[in-house]
Amino acid sequence: MRVTRAVDLIAEGASSLADLAAQLGFADQAHLTCTVREHVGHTPTALRRLLVPDARGS
Repeated sequence: MRVTRAVDLIAEGASSLADLAAQLGFADQAHLTCTVREHVGHTPTALRRLLVPDARGS
């Protein structure tokens, strides 16, 4: 459920992965990144590039 919410928020343009991790109850940004990659096959940054056309990887 947290991964789904993370993907939704990334698609909506969440700016800070560290803040997103804290908001969703992950230990830190690295934990968020590993968990999302494990479940979805892409890192949050890669998802941002795929889901938000004007994102520049920030």
